Amino acid sequence: MDVILGIFSFLLGTILASFSGVVIYRVPKHISIVKPNSFCGNCNKPIKWYDNIPIISFLILKGKCRYCHEKIGWFSFILELLGGISFLLIYLKFKISIDTLFLFLITWLFLIIAGIDYYNHFIYDTTQIIFLILSLGYVVYFSIIANKFPTEYLIGAAVGFSFFFLIRVIGAFFLKRECLGMGDVILMGTAGLLLGYKALLLAVLLGSLIGSIISLLLIGLKIKNKEEEIAFGPYLIIGIYIAMVYGKDIINWYLGLVI
Repeated sequence: MDVILGIFSFLLGTILASFSGVVIYRVPKHISIVKPNSFCGNCNKPIKWYDNIPIISFLILKGKCRYCHEKIGWFSFILELLGGISFLLIYLKFKISIDTLFLFLITWLFLIIAGIDYYNHFIYDTTQIIFLILSLGYVVYFSIIANKFPTEYLIGAAVGFSFFFLIRVIGAFFLKRECLGMGDVILMGTAGLLLGYKALLLAVLLGSLIGSIISLLLIGLKIKNKEEEIAFGPYLIIGIYIAMVYGKDIINWYLGLVI
């Protein structure tokens, strides 16, 4: 049963990630996510259902449109793979539980936020509101279960918002340009509510480290240049995800080393 549920979690993640790809592509272009059905962005031909199976169709078609043979690009494949892996890791950690349900929904939202921010360098207010509602629901539910006031999580929200807002203000003053979007500030405020201030610090550390490494690689490989704006949101979201799933384990492991 455990193996079956693990496979189901992976498949569910790939399917929802595939739909996330539709949202990421269409919403910024003001195209309905319901109609028309999936189509090639180059030749506009409708994509048949058997060419729209997550991961498998990309591999069979070798990353090209069946009709015009234009390269689809690796983004959809990577997104679907990440969706599957992230859902599987959540299931393996929390099994069948309320945690798993909440984290599935939040991770699905993360895929959309990260994808849109990566390509368009902004985060929609709607996704921020949904993230806030899910985080509030998560914190309130488990605070009631634990019969404990969520002080750590409220402090986390205040720290996350204040710290990144301060970076935004100081960066704008010294660099004379916007160095951090308000969307990132709100994102980290909500992340602080979800994680609490301890795991939030871990998320910031991991997100900053991952973002710096990937940015340097992109510049080194000349995929990006130094002057080109690089979205920071997706890397923060990676840090938030890791802290959300493994934060307590990592913090306890670290404390075990230093104490």
